[in-house]
Amino acid sequence: MGIHMEAASSTGLMAGLFALISLWFLRPVAYWVQLLDAPDHRKHHKGVVPLIGGLSAFIGLCVAWLIGMPLVSEHGLFLLCATVLVVVGAVDDARDLPAKFRLAVQVGLGALLVYGSGVSLTAFGDLFNLGVIDLGFLGPLVTIAAVIGATNAFNMVDGIDGLAGSLSLVTLLSLIVLFAFAPEAGPALALAVGIACALLPYLMANLRIPPFRYRVFMGDAGSMFIGFSVVWLLVNATQPEQAGMRPVTALWIIAIPLIDMVAIMVRRARKGQSLMKPDREHLHHIFMRAGFSDREALLMITLIALVCAGIGLAGEFFNVPEWVMFTTFLGVFALYDWSLSHVWRLLVLFRKKVTHQH
Repeated sequence: MGIHMEAASSTGLMAGLFALISLWFLRPVAYWVQLLDAPDHRKHHKGVVPLIGGLSAFIGLCVAWLIGMPLVSEHGLFLLCATVLVVVGAVDDARDLPAKFRLAVQVGLGALLVYGSGVSLTAFGDLFNLGVIDLGFLGPLVTIAAVIGATNAFNMVDGIDGLAGSLSLVTLLSLIVLFAFAPEAGPALALAVGIACALLPYLMANLRIPPFRYRVFMGDAGSMFIGFSVVWLLVNATQPEQAGMRPVTALWIIAIPLIDMVAIMVRRARKGQSLMKPDREHLHHIFMRAGFSDREALLMITLIALVCAGIGLAGEFFNVPEWVMFTTFLGVFALYDWSLSHVWRLLVLFRKKVTHQH
């Protein structure tokens, strides 16, 4: 484990350093090529903001990986697919590509990664206490669907400063813990550490933590890259020779982006709306309408994500039956979905309570 941790730490330090350097270089480039986010009826930030956070993290990871890690592996194929996805995401940030084209690219890259690497989900586990649910030939198709789902989940949750980055770090730190205890997970551990460290300069700039004075956003390129990376690492973690994590644990590690995306889509389907129709009904919007500031909402949601990830890791390490973990997760989702359906009533009660206390 010591050798793996040393290699992962080296990759992480280089990724963070090169991500920091690329932030400085990309800022003037963003203004030159109009890679900027301007406020509109849904975006209430002040002035135009460079969409370079995800690009800087990706560049930092790639440079670090090229220096210290092998390309002739399934992770090399992952970096190739991620490169195409990030380029498409950057073009979308600058020029607004059609949603169907973006989806087609995600499907194609997901298929290339899954079938090219031979790494996919093989089973769902014993989710109903009736025996293991084997996926068989459906395994790669389910994995491709998971890639698309996670890619869009992180894209949809990227609504307030620091949220997508913080939720990504919660998931990546959970994966680092799992990979650290797996003797054969050296490259996967290095990849998780590399992405986590590469995100730190962006996150500091996004939240304007000194010495950063100018804000940057992650952009679609970044959020899609993060979602793509996270699900790839989660699938790797389910492989017996890697961390050997049970698939149900992944639900808890990625709980907030997943629950938020699925609940929103269920609500849109009930209303007969397009599943991809943008709105202001995500978890962070609800917190802010309840009177929390951006930073308070960020802190609360990140803490909830940490609790969920902690439950998942505890269930994994203490070998809590899979059907118990799955049933509990469904209960959490049902509670969230009910809360979303009754959000206005809850907000009125909350505001009355706050007003009464003051």
